[in-house]
Amino acid sequence: MESKYLNFIKQDVPTKTSLYKVENKSGEYLGIIRFWPAWRKYIFIPRSGDLIFDSSCLSDIITELNNLTAEWRASLKKEK
Repeated sequence: MESKYLNFIKQDVPTKTSLYKVENKSGEYLGIIRFWPAWRKYIFIPRSGDLIFDSSCLSDIITELNNLTAEWRASLKKEK
């Protein structure tokens, strides 16, 4: 997904599901997006509690979470 304010950078890790680093356009690390098996969806884990987000940034994070979860669910259907 292309975001006006954020970069979602897929990480090369040996796991079943993907891990994404979230940065602002200045390159500041904000947190990670990863799959949470208990909820069977992708979640955002912020770097720390001192971060602030406006509605545009939060909307972009939510859109990315929903897209990744939808892709994961579609991949399950293809395996069957």
